[in-house]
Parts: sequence; structure tokens; C-alpha cells
Amino acid sequence: MNHRPIITATLATALLLAASAGAWYLLRGRTPAYCQLSGRPIHAHMLTVVRVNGQTRYACCARCALTLQQQTGTRVQILRVTDYISGRAIPAEKAYFVDGSQVEVCSSPRMVSEEERIPYARFFDRCAPSLIAFVDEQQARAFVAQHGGALKQLDELEREITPKGPGVKTP
Repeated sequence: MNHRPIITATLATALLLAASAGAWYLLRGRTPAYCQLSGRPIHAHMLTVVRVNGQTRYACCARCALTLQQQTGTRVQILRVTDYISGRAIPAEKAYFVDGSQVEVCSSPRMVSEEERIPYARFFDRCAPSLIAFVDEQQARAFVAQHGGALKQLDELEREITPKGPGVKTP
């Protein structure tokens, strides 16, 4: 009796399972290339990790996450942001944010031209005004001096988007 086909099939199956397990292992910890809130590309120095409805999501910037909360009322917890200078992940509550500088990493330009070369003004962009994170307060202040904007921390940013008024529930 010839067992060669059975052995070959068993080895092929084992090899396929090992390759699948290896691919899963390599890809499981990868950061997605696109924002899971807006679909925009994620720039390495702007990556923001958030929790939405109990699930961890990757966002293109902290502003995108705050816009989601403001527009939908869904509680979005910003967990980690990326230091703009070093590219290192830092806890969001320890970051210094520059709000509204001239540097816009993930939002579209203020003036855009279509193929017909007709300019039109941007009225809304979910990632504007820019919100850039720094681990070091002095670096953030130097950035403000060079590019404009206001220095803020996470609690202040969250207070700014909290709906106010009669009958409005706060998260």
C-alpha cells in the first residue's frame, strides 16, 4: 500500500497552517495604514489610539476622535497620542497639544482646486483645526511660537466639545 499521497497531503496541510499562523502573528500587532474613524491615511507622527464603544481604534489625529464625539455624542476616550517630534507613543493625559496651528498634517488644504482649476474654500474638515501632540511642554511652546496655535491639555479639549445647554446629557 502506497502512503505517499497521504503523507504529502498531511505535510501540505501542516505547511499551510504554519504559514497562516505566521502571517497572523506578524500582522496582529500592526497599526492600520488608514484611520478607523475617517478612512484617511495615518501619518506616523500623528497616530492616535482611542477607545470607542469599548473597542480600541486607531485614528489619524486627536482632532478626528474629538470630532467623532462632538458629532455623534459617542464617548471617545483618547488613550495614546504620538509625540510630533520623536514619533513615540505617549499617554494622552500627559501630552501638550497645539490647537489650531498653521501645520495641518492630515486635513485637506484650505483652498482646493478641482480638475477644472476652479478654487473653492473648505468650510469643514473633521481634522481641522489641527491638533498636534508633544511630550515636552517647551517643544510645544516653541512650535506655537513658530507656527501659531494655542497650547492645551486633554482635559481642556474634552471640556470644549462637551455639549452644553438644558436637556443635554453629558457622558
